[in-house]
Amino acid sequence: MRTFAAWLALAFGTFLAVAEVVRNGGTVQWWPFWVVDYIAVGLLLWGAAAVLWRPSTRGLPVLTAGWGFACAMFWMSLFGHIDEMSSSGVPMSLDGISSATDEPMLTIIIGVLFAITVVGLVTSLLAEAKAE
Repeated sequence: MRTFAAWLALAFGTFLAVAEVVRNGGTVQWWPFWVVDYIAVGLLLWGAAAVLWRPSTRGLPVLTAGWGFACAMFWMSLFGHIDEMSSSGVPMSLDGISSATDEPMLTIIIGVLFAITVVGLVTSLLAEAKAE
């Protein structure tokens, strides 16, 4: 469980870092909206490295913290997008979607990413429970 959670964190953290650069390329959002993504990336990569390459008693707690932070971040993002769609009258349908930046598709992508963070958090917590 520990190794799976760490490899998933390494892959997810790397993907998140690249995706944030691509998604925000050319536009500068207000700093709190992008700094949290890189805090999550930093925690996930630090935790993954501490579990996979520099095993210590601190590695698994940092990894779990990274997954918890990322999970909470994607929870807020997912339900923020759902609220935005429902209050603006954007139909929650995939009809007429032309790109991943269309609101319904972006909301689905964020939902999938949220599900991955839940898997990472649960596996990390289960690994921690086994370690005791």
